Formats: sequence, C-alpha cells, structure tokens
Amino acid sequence: MDYFAAIVLGIIQGITEWLPISSKSIVALAGKFLFGMDYQEALSSAIFLHCGTLLAAVIYFRNELWGVLLSLFERKADRSLLIFLIVSTIVTGLIGAPLLFIALNVEFPEWLFTVAIGMLLIVMAALQKNRKGGAQKKLTVKNALVAGFAQGLAGIPGMSRSGTTLAALLGEGYSLEDAMKLSFLMSIPAVAGVELFLALIKGGFEVSSELIVGCVASAVVGFLTIDALLKVAARPDFYKITLAIGVFVIALGILLI
Repeated sequence: MDYFAAIVLGIIQGITEWLPISSKSIVALAGKFLFGMDYQEALSSAIFLHCGTLLAAVIYFRNELWGVLLSLFERKADRSLLIFLIVSTIVTGLIGAPLLFIALNVEFPEWLFTVAIGMLLIVMAALQKNRKGGAQKKLTVKNALVAGFAQGLAGIPGMSRSGTTLAALLGEGYSLEDAMKLSFLMSIPAVAGVELFLALIKGGFEVSSELIVGCVASAVVGFLTIDALLKVAARPDFYKITLAIGVFVIALGILLI
C-alpha cells in the first residue's frame, strides 16, 4: 500500500466510522477493488485505521472524558456515564472478540451483510421518525447491556458498529442526538480494546509509515464528520437521509451478488 492509497482509505474510514454502515467493510472493499489488496490485508488495514478515528473521538469528547475521569475521585459525582461505558465495553468484548477472531480468518460474502445493513438502516429510519423529544433519558445498566451487545456484533464482517449501537439506543428510547453521542463515546474504549486484542493475538503491529499517514487522515476527517453529524442529527427530517442510505445500501448489496 502506497501513501495515496493510505490517505484515500483513511479519508473513507474517517467518514464511514460514524455512519450507520460498516466502516471495516467499506474500507476493506475500497482497498480490495481500488488498490488490489487481498481481503485479509484490506481488513487488517481497515481495523488499524480505526486508531485515527479513535484519536478523533478522544479529542472531540475530551470534556466528557475528563468528566468521567474526575467522577472517579469525587464522592458525590454522577458516575452513570462511567458505569455505562464500563458495562457496555465489557459486554462488547465478550461478544465481539470471538467474532473478530473469526472475521480475520474466514472470508464472508460481502453482499449478504451489505443487504443486512441496508435493512437495519431502514429500521433505524422508522425508529428516528417515531422518536419523541424531551428531557435527556437517564443512563441505566440495562441500556449499557443492550448497547454493549449490539456493539459486539460489529465483530461480524459487514456489520456496522454505529448502525447496531444506534438502533439499540434508539430502541431503548434515546433521542437520535443522545444515541449518536453515546455511540461515539462507546467507540473509544471499544476500539482501544480491539487494537490491544489484535496486538496480543498477533504479537504486535506491523506499522508502516503509510498506515500512520492514513491514520492522520482518518483522524482529521473523523473529527470533522463527528461535528457535522451531531449538528445534522438535530434536524427532525434526518430519518429521511437514513432511509435513503438504507435503500442505496441494499441496492449496492444486490449488485455485489
């Protein structure tokens, strides 16, 4: 992989990580069809590029993360977000680790999961349309268990982390804005855990200068994408965009057959 390919894949990762489509699959498919990479190499590169969007999320939500850290030392602090992130991350690891291990060793038909993601997007559009406004919903352990399970399913090739977590959180009664914010925050410990998991099972990373450049590109684009999505999510007709993307993704999946 050369620098141009790394930058292109990094840009794609920076955009798709936060959308309700599988960033791993989109980046892997781009690497495979645009730059001639084999599936396993493309998937491994896609997973490593998550380091860039991880950095973007940490920088964007630095105030929330700082608040979570301070809650450890304040006696009467609200620790609901801390508990939510801990529980959801543990459940994600239990579900996602074996699925990710399988994904790195078995090639799956892209069209099948692409169509599944399209159908999930349509369900999400219906949930968004029927969502109710109002006060911020309180975080509970049950919400964390549901969201963590949904996030763990992203270990399946073609399954979208953002898509599954957003669908789960919308189903739990959160507004789209709150669901997005929680989904983005959940990605931080989850992605860090994935990178650590890969380092352990592979005995370390084979990091190239090209991949580092790709990570920088994904970090910059990822930061801008988070900001744009959280602003657009406040629009009451955002569900129409999700519905249109869902139909498009299903059509793309059919074309891949």
